[in-house]
Amino acid sequence: MGERTKYEIRLNDQDRWFVEKVFTDKKMAERCFLEFVEDDNPEFFGVQMVRVWMRADQNEVEKVITEQRLTPRHAPLRLSNIDEAAPCAHRDDYLGLGARITMIRLLRNYFDREGMIPSELIYSHDRAKRFMTTDLSPLAIDRVSTLQARDTGGDSRKRRDAIFEEVNAIMEEVKTVSKSKTIKSFESANLEEIDAAAAKVNKPMAFHILACKALVQYRSLEGKLGLVLEWLETDKGKELEFELDSLLAEIMSSATLIQDMLGPQRNLASAISTLLDWVDGKEVQGTGAAPQAVGAICRLFSQDRLEATRDVLFDFILRQLSGKQPLARNDPSQEEKEFLALFNRLVAPTGMTGGSDMAEALTRRYGHGMKQGGESGERLSIKWLLDSLADGAARLPYLLALHDAPLGEKYPDVIQQSLMMIYNTAKTISDFCSGEFSAKEKLVCMKDLHLLVEGSVLEESEQKKVLSALDRAVEKYLVDTKLIDKLDNPDASLHDRAIRMVQFCGSGVLWQHGYAMSLAQSRVIEHLRGASFIEKFTEHETDPHKKEVMIRNFYKMMADAGFKS
Repeated sequence: MGERTKYEIRLNDQDRWFVEKVFTDKKMAERCFLEFVEDDNPEFFGVQMVRVWMRADQNEVEKVITEQRLTPRHAPLRLSNIDEAAPCAHRDDYLGLGARITMIRLLRNYFDREGMIPSELIYSHDRAKRFMTTDLSPLAIDRVSTLQARDTGGDSRKRRDAIFEEVNAIMEEVKTVSKSKTIKSFESANLEEIDAAAAKVNKPMAFHILACKALVQYRSLEGKLGLVLEWLETDKGKELEFELDSLLAEIMSSATLIQDMLGPQRNLASAISTLLDWVDGKEVQGTGAAPQAVGAICRLFSQDRLEATRDVLFDFILRQLSGKQPLARNDPSQEEKEFLALFNRLVAPTGMTGGSDMAEALTRRYGHGMKQGGESGERLSIKWLLDSLADGAARLPYLLALHDAPLGEKYPDVIQQSLMMIYNTAKTISDFCSGEFSAKEKLVCMKDLHLLVEGSVLEESEQKKVLSALDRAVEKYLVDTKLIDKLDNPDASLHDRAIRMVQFCGSGVLWQHGYAMSLAQSRVIEHLRGASFIEKFTEHETDPHKKEVMIRNFYKMMADAGFKS
């Protein structure tokens, strides 16, 4: 009998009863029940102790053994500080992810207390109605309207009235759609069934209302996280990825959840590095809460899925780097080493991960350790950070990213002087790629830098100077290493030499518009202009038809490699 019986402690959060703990021992269940009853500062509206047992016909039945109503004594909730709010001009903006992320940041304490995410508030008329009667709602709307008016130059009072009007209109629409018989009687958490029911209702909000009806059954963010990930792993989840990714992004916007999932970390630098592993889709063994969820998220990231969730996580990383909390609080002597390790992970010849926002965040963090403040401190933080970087492959992407940031726009002379130092002093490829790289890796690094500069918004004259410096370094490298001569070995047949040179030109290791590419292409053209090229190129083949095919394929290879006809 005992093995077929369990005791559940259930709590009431005003909307529903949910299972908090499960015991097989009745005395332990009674002790837990009393703890909630005797709590001087309860969070919930009621507690139950329920006996659940399996009958002989294998059906579960339950009986409420005891129940106690509670009076929650919540501390007054306050708004969190935010300095920006997503713009809202149309209905889609109000329901969009940007607006929901703003809600999370502004109402973080409220959502934590209620065990909700913004979508559950938006798509439940009862919850939205209850929130709108609190003292918090007018304060929240006033804060958002003030920020939006500041950004647009509008009137904050008119903006506030417009937000109130749109919020009430959304609530009425949710109420109307929720009255559908299909939605009122729906109880499943199966995604296929949710989608089918939404299609039957045939209203834009139906899917979100039904999905949130399933999510609200889980008070904890971990529970919501597990359900959405379970949905995403299905075939239907792939079809509905945009909507599910948006829900997952809301859930993962909780700093508390992220910290719980990270588990114990050596320091902030280690935590950020772990988050970067997640974002990069690496195979990570979770050491904190919900390790299976961590694995699932990383697996989906590795498949280039969950763009919105990835952006939310990366924004969290950016905010941590922008802050003043030490990267190595446990060992201050390692602060700069940890910083540079993260910096080098975020910068590459193809550009800086996170672009201008990341470049500014890293610059300001570097400046936190300096005694100088104000304008001189900001200028020095750029210069000293550049001095700490290993080579041009790190300095150039950083400068180009900072060039587009507010900090770079504030000090264009510092950016220009720093770029001038690069193109006036860099002489060899080692000035840009100082590590132990193969010839191919060095050339690819330089080509990536060429493309990065070419796609930048530098003034044309400045851009040409940087490109010229890069091109000179590659040209010198090809000459000094005799790389072209090695590829075009005179001891080999003309056929092999010509093929190798064309393959080199088309391999993607050289910038298409540089002198180095011209140098390589000119060697091929020399062969083409040589006496009896076709005869020498096909001398090992006797079949006239095969000779024709060889020549035709060679010219096609040249065209693919960028040679002009």
